[in-house]
Amino acid sequence: MLATSSWVATRGVLAKDLPASKPKRLAPRSVKDLIPALRGVHNLQITPFLPNRDFDAEGLRKNIAFHADLNVAENMTIVVGAGLGEFFSLDPDEQNALALAAVAGARGKMPVVVGVGGGYGLALRHARNAQMAGADGILLFSHAGETFEGTYEYFLNVARSVDIGVILYPRGKNSYWPDVIRRVAELPNVVGFMDSSGELAMGKALGSLISDRFLWIAEGENHAVQAWPEGARACATTVASLVPRACAEFCKHGLAGNLSGMNEVLKSRIEPAVKMRDLKPEYSVSAIKVALEALGRAGGPVRPPNLQVSPEEQRDIVRMARKYSEEQ
Repeated sequence: MLATSSWVATRGVLAKDLPASKPKRLAPRSVKDLIPALRGVHNLQITPFLPNRDFDAEGLRKNIAFHADLNVAENMTIVVGAGLGEFFSLDPDEQNALALAAVAGARGKMPVVVGVGGGYGLALRHARNAQMAGADGILLFSHAGETFEGTYEYFLNVARSVDIGVILYPRGKNSYWPDVIRRVAELPNVVGFMDSSGELAMGKALGSLISDRFLWIAEGENHAVQAWPEGARACATTVASLVPRACAEFCKHGLAGNLSGMNEVLKSRIEPAVKMRDLKPEYSVSAIKVALEALGRAGGPVRPPNLQVSPEEQRDIVRMARKYSEEQ
């Protein structure tokens, strides 16, 4: 394991320990202001842990502050506690502290979206945690074992429990997803969906719902290249923490309708970073953490069942991180 970054705190920090939770923080964006702000890069953040696997709140705050200080913040949304953020390994107190640290790091310069899910009661608690922390929105994961009515009620009731923006995250290829999304989107704070399908069918099925009022977020750069001409206006990416300027430029070309520009940035500046993440499929989270530590930012170990990068392969990732990442 690489030495822990100097940014890493000496102990885990929970919500009660964070001064950022006091009323000095900025109010979240209104839903009206949030929708245009969400266009562009959705920067999926890892959740940094200390060597003992406690949550490193200060490390997360500083990782996000790094992006807040760049000149691409206006084209970027910070997403914490999603799949890359090991969401399903976090307890409710940690998820609360995660939201507080993210809001503190962003300092109002970028929208902050917090992952929400699990069982019904847990999802309600997660959603309220995010709102109380000052987040701009939640990314609401679908639940396992869904039926049409059950999924609709789950999404509807969790979305109703908060006033901040809600992005739906349907998983799987259930044929009823467009109907569920369309019905839940009748709520004024439901502002879009993140498309994990890698395909175009769901976005196309939503038809006129995809508009300035409702955002289609492609997951991954290759999906974005396909989905942008069909109406997507944002791209969720796991490598924006390593190449934020390239990812922002990629989306800027997309917003301008310049597909060739998207592809040029993807091939020359983003795909080398993707190689770090894809060294082995089971390293998708831990590889990003190793790369961030190589750049002096917080990463730490992963929690089970995620797999830690082997010492031999860490050296390959460190070499690639120093060669291909945007350190400044």
